[in-house]
Amino acid sequence: MKHRQLEAFRNVMQAGTTAKAADLMCVTQPAVSRLISELEIHLSFNLFDRVKGRLVPTPEALKFFNGVERFFIGIDELEKSAKQIREQGGGALKISATPALSTGVLPKAIEEFHQTHKKAAVEIETASFSQIALRLQTFQTDLGIAHAFPDLPGIEQMTLANVAHICAMHETHPLAQKEIITPEDVAGENVLRILPEGNMNWDDTKAVLDKAAVQFRSDFGTQSSHTGYAMIAQNLAIGLIEPFAAGPWCNNGVVIRRFEPQIEYPYVVAMPEDQPVPRMAREFIKILRTHMNAFERDSFPTPTFKG
Repeated sequence: MKHRQLEAFRNVMQAGTTAKAADLMCVTQPAVSRLISELEIHLSFNLFDRVKGRLVPTPEALKFFNGVERFFIGIDELEKSAKQIREQGGGALKISATPALSTGVLPKAIEEFHQTHKKAAVEIETASFSQIALRLQTFQTDLGIAHAFPDLPGIEQMTLANVAHICAMHETHPLAQKEIITPEDVAGENVLRILPEGNMNWDDTKAVLDKAAVQFRSDFGTQSSHTGYAMIAQNLAIGLIEPFAAGPWCNNGVVIRRFEPQIEYPYVVAMPEDQPVPRMAREFIKILRTHMNAFERDSFPTPTFKG
């Protein structure tokens, strides 16, 4: 049983004559008749009776046609699936990212990605560090964007960029007049405490300040970068904080400055372990890496911000 034979039978059933079926298949009428005859030989039963010069489907043909229709519906679905893979990479690209990265980096990366993938669908889920890890381990997301994960089962990761924390303060703060902030500059200041999450730990920042024997206060703590910047915008504290969420806050009374010595963390894209990375995801990662590199130390984006 050949596909072309089934195609001829289906077209005759739908069009009613071998002549119309031949037109649909762009072949001659005798070619359609031959395909039908070959199919009947293979099936060992007749598909059509000739009644007054017209083809009339046999009862066997009507039953067989139901199976043939299901076969071609399956082929049509396969064609649709293949088209979706070509145009959209197999469906929506699902990305889980921490709040700062989902607002500070991903929109620009997606804008560039969309320029060459007009029909691609992208879904962004803003999640905590631990939630991203769980979604990767349970195959609920394609990519996780966050600071580096510890060695967790079911997760593979690659470094996108090593990014240093910056010093953020209200635009009226005296430190806003300096280009580079050092530990000595924050003596006596109220320094926002970043609550630990994953490999990112306030202890790293405190160790730098303690090494310089700096006395400071730390009355306020948060796990959220945007909450931290909101508190800085209220002039409640200064922050040694990641730079990704800074953009919108630099239009709302916050300025950022380089901090030395740098407190640096690796940021990664993570994937479910032992799973092939879809083509669309690979292409997005290349674009994302470029945008993440803009936050590395050598291209620190201070000039683009207010202050």
